[in-house]
Amino acid sequence: MVERKDPIKDTLKVKDFSEVIKGVTGLVRENYQNGFEFALSLWEENLKVLNAQVDQWLNLQQDYTNTVRELYEKLPKEVPAFWDGKAINSEVNRLLAFQKEYLGLVRNVSDKLTKESLSLTKKNVEKALSLFDDYINLVRA
Repeated sequence: MVERKDPIKDTLKVKDFSEVIKGVTGLVRENYQNGFEFALSLWEENLKVLNAQVDQWLNLQQDYTNTVRELYEKLPKEVPAFWDGKAINSEVNRLLAFQKEYLGLVRNVSDKLTKESLSLTKKNVEKALSLFDDYINLVRA
């Protein structure tokens, strides 16, 4: 015959259930934070590589400009001047300075955005998980 169990004896108490939920919540919190920090560190490494490439590009551009200046300065003065030394040099210098400033601003905004998004996400996760813990405590009581 089929043995029947007493449903009252086999039911779990809410306290037992809430302890399991708290353990799972702690694991979820830890794994989410670790995953988010890993993604952020990957993002920061990519930014470092991108910044290094931009710096190399700016240095290459500066070297190219200096080479062209030297070339046109070595040309005989009787040849029509394609490179007006003072006017063009000042404009090229101004363009290079503008590019450096613009890239610096973009880098600063990117850094601030990354840091603020990390802080905001951590706060949101902590708040959501604390609300869940409060809910479990209410059920347990």
